[in-house]
Amino acid sequence: MKLTARVPATSANLGPGFDCFGLALDLCNEVTVDTDAEPGVSWEGEGADELPIDGTDMVSRAMRHVESLAVPTRSHPLPPLHLHGLNRIPFARGLGSSAAAAVAGIALGYALLDVAEGHHHPETTFRVASELEGHPDNAAAAVFGGLTVVAGEDVERLQPHPGLRPVLLIPDRVRLSTSDARAVLPETVSREVAVFNIGHAALTLSRLLSDPDHLRLAMRDRIHQDARLARFPDVREVFDRLQAGNVPVCVSGSGPSLLAFERDRYPVPGPGEGWRVLRVPVRATGIEISRA
Repeated sequence: MKLTARVPATSANLGPGFDCFGLALDLCNEVTVDTDAEPGVSWEGEGADELPIDGTDMVSRAMRHVESLAVPTRSHPLPPLHLHGLNRIPFARGLGSSAAAAVAGIALGYALLDVAEGHHHPETTFRVASELEGHPDNAAAAVFGGLTVVAGEDVERLQPHPGLRPVLLIPDRVRLSTSDARAVLPETVSREVAVFNIGHAALTLSRLLSDPDHLRLAMRDRIHQDARLARFPDVREVFDRLQAGNVPVCVSGSGPSLLAFERDRYPVPGPGEGWRVLRVPVRATGIEISRA
């Protein structure tokens, strides 16, 4: 049996929607498992020379996690297989590469085990990925696609305005793990800051759905972005320049990548050497599994 999972990059937070909002982008990793091939792990694309090939990668760990959950009620474990990943999502850049790996491994694990029908539901993949990887905002967008809002275990999937034009600005020489990015955040925030973010999150959601031309001021945040941007003055400079140019922009996830939204009147300028600029549409669908 040969199965391929196709799972999108995701941008979480979207400014004031800290740990709640996620957006799926049409930049996809593909993971193929082949039970008829020589067992092993191989990679190509982003991080191909950095990822382990001994089964300790996130995709393999997610598959084994599914096996541990399912095998007590099944008569057989996962079969031996070869896993090959084609990675297009840059690592440690705030684009949900870890969540994509977890979601791919979980969905493939359940597909291979052919467990009870309820386990094929996207809700199960989301729940298990959130528990395993720890970032439900990214996991939701990777599973369901489109624009997602997470509150605990509840997910609402929304279809953003068709005129939304995302642009990713990815620094080549800067990486940041989510744990390091969280370390700079305050443990508590004031009521004033909380109210500010609640109001702007609601406004951001409304404008993502119906009025993307007026996103810039709605996407202001006072919980996480300033602390994260302070670590990278070059990224802060690009962020400030885009805002001054009337371009809606936010830190993508925990950074250091930026997510901007382009309009005809206000195109996103290239930030210069050392950056990648990717114009990628919103992906309406989340993870997809196909069988060869």
